[in-house]
Amino acid sequence: MSNMPTNISNLSYVDPNAELGEDVTIGPFCHVGPHVTIGSGTVLQSHVSITGHTTIGERNRFFPTSVIGAEPQDAGYTDAPTTLVIG
Repeated sequence: MSNMPTNISNLSYVDPNAELGEDVTIGPFCHVGPHVTIGSGTVLQSHVSITGHTTIGERNRFFPTSVIGAEPQDAGYTDAPTTLVIG
């Protein structure tokens, strides 16, 4: 793992309960919810929203306007608990 610090734009919101690895970069206008874990070396470019019960592994990159972990876009979804694991 890197000993580099996490870099969070002051224009973004990261819930205090979110877990961030080392060397995570969060660009401007991002939102990270309370049940989110982001692995080391991951980059969120601008306007990224990560919500729900979401776990992101190490060294991932999310491009502007990505929405990760929100409710499924499925007409049959009935508000059942879901989780998302990437990488």
